[in-house]
Amino acid sequence: MSYRDANHLKSTFQRELWSEAGTWLLERTQTLWDGGMPDEASALYSEFSRDPALGE
Repeated sequence: MSYRDANHLKSTFQRELWSEAGTWLLERTQTLWDGGMPDEASALYSEFSRDPALGE
């Protein structure tokens, strides 16, 4: 497998993984917020939004 193909595969995998994880994390953030835990919700969202893979 060429370097270019490997990079494309890695990039595709990261996007797919973050797509699935992102959905769960956003749902969890909303659950925390609705449960009266805005500080925890903010911390989780802030930590999640720092990941560079989300912008891809």
